Amino acid sequence: MIDPKALYQVDNDNFVARKMGNEMVMVPLADKVADMTGVLTLNEVGADILLAFEKPSTIENVIGKLMDIYDIDEETLSSDIRLFMEKAMKNNVIIKVG
Repeated sequence: MIDPKALYQVDNDNFVARKMGNEMVMVPLADKVADMTGVLTLNEVGADILLAFEKPSTIENVIGKLMDIYDIDEETLSSDIRLFMEKAMKNNVIIKVG
C-alpha cells in the first residue's frame, strides 16, 4: 500500500538509468555490475514519473509536478502513478525513504 504522506525515491544503489530520446533505459546492478538480463525500458511518461522521484518526494508532489506537464485529469494521473509505483516498488526501483 502506498502511503500518500510518505517519501519515496528511486533506488539509485540498485539501478542505473539513462534517458535515450523519449525513453529511459534502466539497468539493474548486482554487486555494482550491470545485470543486462533485467534491463527495463520506460516510455516518456514512465521516465517522467521516475525522474520526479529522483529526490525524495511524496506521491502528491509528483502528481502536482506531472499535472503541469500532461493534459490529463488528476484522478486518472493519480491512478496511473499509483499503479506505476506499485510495480516499481515490487521491483525495488522505487523505495520508501521516510
